[in-house]
Amino acid sequence: MGAQLQFIDIIIFAVIAVLLVLRLRSVLGQRTGYEQPQDESRANRFDDTENDNEPIPLHPKAADEVPVALHGLDAMRKIDRSFNEKEFLDGASAALEMILTAYAEGDLTTLKRLLGYDLLQSFTASIQARAKAKESLVITLDDIREASILNISIIDQLASITVHFHSVQTRIAKDENDEVIEADESGAREFTDIWTFERDLTLSDPNWKLVETESESAED
Repeated sequence: MGAQLQFIDIIIFAVIAVLLVLRLRSVLGQRTGYEQPQDESRANRFDDTENDNEPIPLHPKAADEVPVALHGLDAMRKIDRSFNEKEFLDGASAALEMILTAYAEGDLTTLKRLLGYDLLQSFTASIQARAKAKESLVITLDDIREASILNISIIDQLASITVHFHSVQTRIAKDENDEVIEADESGAREFTDIWTFERDLTLSDPNWKLVETESESAED
């Protein structure tokens, strides 16, 4: 009789165990080997309309990532305390002469160090067209009569400084026969140029690159 009762108890425990397993499977579900992981499945539900009307929460730091435009010399000094207006203009004036000379000589190695990508492509195309036509160009910077900052802006750690140059230059262009092209414009002339330099303030490289040029006019 005791053995029979023990056997009945085993059966009861087995039934309880089966019921527990079935209950767990109904709550947690079962993996068949062909289902996507839960996170991956949710990530791919772009048509989920359950939360269409719920606002997307903004991370507290997200506002700091929005580009903020700052302007002026004071703003530049706050971002880069080592910035010195006179030293910058001295460097910009030196760059003016280096870039004009390199452009005239077709020195792309120097231009790559001093120009932004888009402007480098433009200068390169002009140099190649001149070489194809077998023309030559000589530019001499005789004098810089004025170099002043027109505008400073910082947008998302990218600083841009626009400089006004008033200079005297001698430009002599010659054709393939070594004849001067437009001889009446080959003497010393006054030029007004507006050049914009850029620098990524997040980089350790302190050098500025020329990204845009504009010439207002040339005077005899």
